[in-house]
Amino acid sequence: MAIDMTIAMVVWMRIRGHSWPRSVEMSAAMYLPFVALLVPYWLGALSGSALMVAGHVIMFPLMLVAMVWRRTEYWH
Repeated sequence: MAIDMTIAMVVWMRIRGHSWPRSVEMSAAMYLPFVALLVPYWLGALSGSALMVAGHVIMFPLMLVAMVWRRTEYWH
């Protein structure tokens, strides 16, 4: 799911004129929550559905942070 979402986002960002480094930053913002949550999932502390919910809940603020940090790139 993360791969499909990231590929679609990068394609859209490139169509909209964003650079490769910004696309990589946004991809990292999408992937990092899921990578970090895999350890608790493997240890049995998170169910699969909790992993999905938490990953998405964390992903959106990280993407917002990336956009605010590079606001000249995103808000023009």
